[in-house]
Amino acid sequence: MYINLIVGIIFIVLVVWIVKDFLKSLKSPARIMEDELSQRREKQEQVAANIERLRETGIKKLVPVRRAVEEMNAALPEGKQFVIENNRDNVVIVFEKAYVKITHRLTQFSLSGSEQDFDDDVVKHQRFVLERKDEHGDVVTSREADTEEEAIRLIAREIANVVEP
Repeated sequence: MYINLIVGIIFIVLVVWIVKDFLKSLKSPARIMEDELSQRREKQEQVAANIERLRETGIKKLVPVRRAVEEMNAALPEGKQFVIENNRDNVVIVFEKAYVKITHRLTQFSLSGSEQDFDDDVVKHQRFVLERKDEHGDVVTSREADTEEEAIRLIAREIANVVEP
């Protein structure tokens, strides 16, 4: 008799549990819409966060390059020094009849990936782009560097090309 009572209680609990799961799986259209909107918001927030990380990474990666350019400028004689325009997204070296623009770019990155995915993309796909342009804004040369050190060497080469042609 006790066994039948225990089996009956277990059966009733299982039936209630199954019915409860079934009712949860039947979502109202309003609930489905709320779920869809929340998923979209989360995705948009992730994309916005990665775009902001991209901007911040570019700014951080240009800081040592900017310092190196300032040191190079200080090492030049008075008459051959150049003007440095310090923008957030790039560094521009302005000469008399030309200028060199240095930017940091990622050739590939995931908009919807996690922060770790983004950091991996920075390591694998970062580029420093150097463009020497004439006074009209036409590109004379364009070069890419994978590392800060390589970028600094290319910048020194471009400065030497302009200062002492």
